[in-house]
Amino acid sequence: MKRSYVLCAISSLIALTVVMFYWVRYSDMMFMLKHNTDRWAVITDREGSQIAVEPMNDTAWIQLTELFQNKSTRFVGGIVEAYGNKWGFRLKPENVRVAEFTAEVLQANIRYVSENLDYWLDTWTYISSTVTETHLQ
Repeated sequence: MKRSYVLCAISSLIALTVVMFYWVRYSDMMFMLKHNTDRWAVITDREGSQIAVEPMNDTAWIQLTELFQNKSTRFVGGIVEAYGNKWGFRLKPENVRVAEFTAEVLQANIRYVSENLDYWLDTWTYISSTVTETHLQ
């Protein structure tokens, strides 16, 4: 009888641990992909980091959806502004651009921008990335 209680307690603990693990991963992902508009895309850089971009420009939106469909890699860039997501920044929606080539000094990955945010704030950056999701609500 005592053994049954111990096995039940251990099983419950394992189940709770698994649920908490997935909840934390989901919460982290949602915080990372925070957005304010109904039209947004998720870009993934070469290191696997992700961030949401919300282009106000129709041309940039069309280019992002084409990149998603073609699974192509391009530079997605804009002016960096402070923002309340996991990375502490976003690309200003009115400045999001897609480019095939950029000046090397403007290139960075998501983590590098986040770790050096004081340097990148209010300046242009381009992130070599693929578009892994598009959302139009």
